[in-house]
Amino acid sequence: MYELPAYLVWGFLESGKSSFIQDTLLEQGFGEDEKTLIIACEEGEVTFDIPALKKENASVEFIENEEDLNYETLLHLHQKYQPTQVMIEYNGMWDNTKFIDEICIDQWQVVQILTTISAETFDLYYNNMRGQFVYHITGSDLVIVNRCDENTKKYPIRGSIKSLNPMCQIVYENKNRQIEDLTVNDLPYNLNDDYIEVNDMDYGIFCMHIMENPQIYEDKTIKIKGKVIGRDKLIENGFVLGRQAMVCCSDDMQLLGLVCISKYAKDLIKDEWLVVDGTISLEYDESIQSNIPILHVDHLEGAKPLENEYVTFD
Repeated sequence: MYELPAYLVWGFLESGKSSFIQDTLLEQGFGEDEKTLIIACEEGEVTFDIPALKKENASVEFIENEEDLNYETLLHLHQKYQPTQVMIEYNGMWDNTKFIDEICIDQWQVVQILTTISAETFDLYYNNMRGQFVYHITGSDLVIVNRCDENTKKYPIRGSIKSLNPMCQIVYENKNRQIEDLTVNDLPYNLNDDYIEVNDMDYGIFCMHIMENPQIYEDKTIKIKGKVIGRDKLIENGFVLGRQAMVCCSDDMQLLGLVCISKYAKDLIKDEWLVVDGTISLEYDESIQSNIPILHVDHLEGAKPLENEYVTFD
């Protein structure tokens, strides 16, 4: 049986789901030569332009009650509209795995899950509705961070998202819905400097960026504070300096660490806090088939533990 593509777009209320779907069809030409069915599961601040969508061969059906979104309803809509593709504006408080596993009809296949996030309310939801935020991010293939302006801290947002779902793609849009590139100017330190002192609050951003772009940091001198996680089993005189990032709660942690080399490695104590500085080199890692950064320590000293040792990206 041929399975037509279904795109599930979700996020919190007023995060830009309707705008994204409408712009994709009307401005980006995604509906060209297609017969699109849009299923809207909540009513936000932007209403669909039904006449304009109709000209693009797109129809909209509204299902606001979760119990009304079921296999029988979707089968009826499939038979009614005979679409070639489906876009579902999914309620951000509903269970999307239930939709994929139980509700989605056999004629459709969810090929992509997209999450919309407003940069204006990112901190509000991340800090106050962490569990649901995590659920949105971990199941997404693409995250669209919209309503960005000159004050948007893109790298902290990226760090928060990537710590939850390293594989997802992130796109930033300004308030005119134009895509904005992530640049080194968004970092909290200057990459043009040969010497970079990483502030405690910027630890997470630094680790994420150096792991994704190790070549940029080659031969730079780095000063950073962290905790001894343990000895590296493969590298002589190697140890891992790291900190834990809280993903959802204190029981759900992810290590962000940096491999270091020091002649004093054998004398270090697990969970000991250090300030280290040294030079970055690159070493090819067969297991991941890419270069990883190694910090060759020139100086290290004991340090007072942080009052809050968990990594944040704000």
